[in-house]
Amino acid sequence: MLGESRLVTLTGVGGVGKTRLASRVAHGMTVCFPGGVWLVELSPVRAPELLVDALRSALGVPARPGVTATAALEEYLSGRRALIVLDTCEHLVDACAEVVSSLLRAAPGLRVLATSRRALGVRGESRFHVEPLPVEGDHGPAGDPGGDTGAAPVALEGAVALFTDRAASLVPGFTATPEVVRLCRWLDGIPLAIELAAVRLRSLPLEQLVDRADERFDLLADAGRAGVARHRTLRTAVGWSHELCEPLERLLWARLSVFAADFDFEAALAVCADAESDVGTGLRGEDVEDLLLALVDRSIVSRVDTGATVRFSMLGTFREYGAAWLRELGQTALVRRRHRDHYLSLARRFDAEWFGPGQASWYARVRRELPNLRTALDFCLANPAERATGLDLAGRLAFFWLACGFVAEGRRHLRRALSLARAPGPALPQALWASAWLADLQGDVDEANDLATECLAQSFAREDLAAVGWGTVCCANTGVRAGYVNEALSMYEQARETHQQGGDGGAGLAMALTGQAYALSRLGRFDEALACLRWQRSLCDSWGDIWVRSSGEWVSGLIAVAREDYAAADRYARASLRHKTLVHDSHGMAIVLASLARSAAGLGDMDRAARLLGSGELVEDSFGLRLCLPRADGQREQAESRARAALGDRRFDRAFARGRELDVESALAYALADTPTGTRT
Repeated sequence: MLGESRLVTLTGVGGVGKTRLASRVAHGMTVCFPGGVWLVELSPVRAPELLVDALRSALGVPARPGVTATAALEEYLSGRRALIVLDTCEHLVDACAEVVSSLLRAAPGLRVLATSRRALGVRGESRFHVEPLPVEGDHGPAGDPGGDTGAAPVALEGAVALFTDRAASLVPGFTATPEVVRLCRWLDGIPLAIELAAVRLRSLPLEQLVDRADERFDLLADAGRAGVARHRTLRTAVGWSHELCEPLERLLWARLSVFAADFDFEAALAVCADAESDVGTGLRGEDVEDLLLALVDRSIVSRVDTGATVRFSMLGTFREYGAAWLRELGQTALVRRRHRDHYLSLARRFDAEWFGPGQASWYARVRRELPNLRTALDFCLANPAERATGLDLAGRLAFFWLACGFVAEGRRHLRRALSLARAPGPALPQALWASAWLADLQGDVDEANDLATECLAQSFAREDLAAVGWGTVCCANTGVRAGYVNEALSMYEQARETHQQGGDGGAGLAMALTGQAYALSRLGRFDEALACLRWQRSLCDSWGDIWVRSSGEWVSGLIAVAREDYAAADRYARASLRHKTLVHDSHGMAIVLASLARSAAGLGDMDRAARLLGSGELVEDSFGLRLCLPRADGQREQAESRARAALGDRRFDRAFARGRELDVESALAYALADTPTGTRT
């Protein structure tokens, strides 16, 4: 069907296997779509207006100043032969239909495979209805447990085969019997319901499971709910699992529903356990682990092994059921606030520990927790009484937004938080300087300068020397971009002195020294710049930092180029790039690739210089940086001029295209690979 139609929608009831089928199809067709295959899970996307951002994030298409998210997606996909799997569209059907129509028009090579409980209604859509698994001898009405259950051999097909396979993994020697046929017929052949029922064999013999089916279904079926019987059957299956849980297991299930994605045990304990004063009426901390493992054993929670840690996750169906139960208990606000508090604590630890030896680990951890951090931010900003806390949370993640490739998202969160909670307070100065820096990285110099100026006013009023220093650096950054290098140098020196006198003696001081060295290098005062960089590197090494140090290494490379020591420039740029890749500093990676191209040209390796320039453009486009990177250092232009003159336009363009056609990971590996040094040119 995908060969004949550009949009195929898998429809069917919940739990029938639409997602599993779509995933299997996509996995088997990766070679058919060299432009990329993506699975985009939409169940966490609650509002239609967030759909395009979810797609953009899943495809790795960053926001760009002045370009709508839809336009960025269309441009990214326009020349690709690609497949997007949109999973769980039923709550966003109209929005999905609009976005899919737009993308299909803009990208002729695009195919979309959607899963939904109803079709999208897009012109040209092909619909594949996923039926439940067949049940042997099922000639009676749906849900009727009667039929032939005599002594005839039971065929291992369809629903019976699935139940038997799952049961045999739990009960050694289990074989199919007529009772299995009866039970599968009760479950209408829905795979999720069958798998849930099979898990019950851990606590009930098959005969009791079948005998109690009548009671459980009658108790939990939602007879008044609109929709087909199979819809109600899945609800019954989930409700049945809920009914068979112990009371405290149900309570934990409900509370775990506030997690937007997977979570670790520390988070489950912090969010779900009650205080000591509540013992006897809620969940004790010492019981959470056993209860969590019980939910894993019941297949309500899944265990996720990530290598270094063990995490847990819950299917969207179970999460929604738990959330409804949490509302019934009247605990939604309480538990969501605990969830927020836990992730605010994590963000504060990140802010305090970022300038230290664990930066790569912190990047990985915050990246993994980002869905939950977003949920915590949404909770804060949707509640007037919590908005100041939301501003604090967004600001505490400043280094993640700045250093880890999330410039556009961080700016969006901070803009929203500042629009809702701009009253003077302890969180405001950091939110302002972080917003100023992010705006500068996206090329919005005027907004960056306004935010930095406001930061200085607020931080002077509060005698917050750390924020004064950071705000001053932000003003200096915009000064450099505008060409006022002498004035910027004075501001960097002032920021350095502020941090030395009681501001931020770690990251703040190191960043001020980096800016001072850069401004000095732009003015040709190389020895003074190198003295600043020695101080900066010593400071970074003493703290265990690699991110700010990588920027100092880049500046050292600029000085080496100015002195025509291209071998040293190449070493500095490679060291900088290695460190920046560890924390996914996309903005820094793009700038350093240009420096590597310049050193390659200086060493006479013109083909490598052209390829690195192509890779640099790839990184810029992949992260939406083309319009906002500073060009004042002239590295790119000098590298292209030398390489093009040596190779000629045709050879240069071919080499450039080879670098441009790589994926980002391959481009970075090529840039860091050892190559023979050429002759200085």
